[in-house]
Amino acid sequence: MINMVYTNRALTIGALVGGIIAVLVAVSFGNAFLVAFAAFMFTLSILLWRYGYLLIPVITKAANIVEIRNGYEVAPTRDYIIKKAENGYYATKFLEIRFYESTMDKEESHKNLMFESFEKAISSLKYIVKVSLLISAIDLSKHIDDIKTKRSTAESKKAKYIRESSEEIVRLDREIAMWNRLLDRITHGERPIEIIAFASTTSFGLTKEEAVSKVRRQSKEVKTILSSALGSDVVELVDKDMLRCFEWDLIFPASYEELRDEVF
Repeated sequence: MINMVYTNRALTIGALVGGIIAVLVAVSFGNAFLVAFAAFMFTLSILLWRYGYLLIPVITKAANIVEIRNGYEVAPTRDYIIKKAENGYYATKFLEIRFYESTMDKEESHKNLMFESFEKAISSLKYIVKVSLLISAIDLSKHIDDIKTKRSTAESKKAKYIRESSEEIVRLDREIAMWNRLLDRITHGERPIEIIAFASTTSFGLTKEEAVSKVRRQSKEVKTILSSALGSDVVELVDKDMLRCFEWDLIFPASYEELRDEVF
């Protein structure tokens, strides 16, 4: 892996610029076939960049490709990690936690209710769960514009789903409220921080199939409990997002810019 700040962003922007140039060159030659081919390849590159995390697991599963990382196996479905032990197998799944609420802007009674709900939910967990937080101070110069952009995106999605999905409307309302709270805190002088949170759970089985079956059941239960206890959205991670969290358990970014580059 190339260890440079902005590497992912630079490569992505370079590929997109190259694709645009290829289309323009094809148009300049006036060849309809070249134009169509360049446009197709450019569109394909954008799809792979944007939705590669969905396409790659399909390809690796169909080809039954197993990736080995420092003695750990990345399954062809790329949604769990396997480790061979002397008497069986360990399987681990990762989940992203997206926070939309905070106790900082709640009344005391509401805070107590949230803490009680959290304690009750956590106490109902039957498995060992690891919750990791990457916390970084944020440069305010660009942060306000980013928040407004994300809020506008959420508001646009809400208008789109207004007649389709009540569950999605509830989630978007929570997201919009979160962005409004952040803007309010910033305007009152509170320095914001960014939190990237993820959880992992591990199971053991005498066979690989048993370990995988167990960890998938555990993951669904942990997802339900954490989303309820933390007032957040919890999603199971696959492909590069899962591998990123796996690597972050060992080494994580040393600066805010490196962190932004990795999640770009």
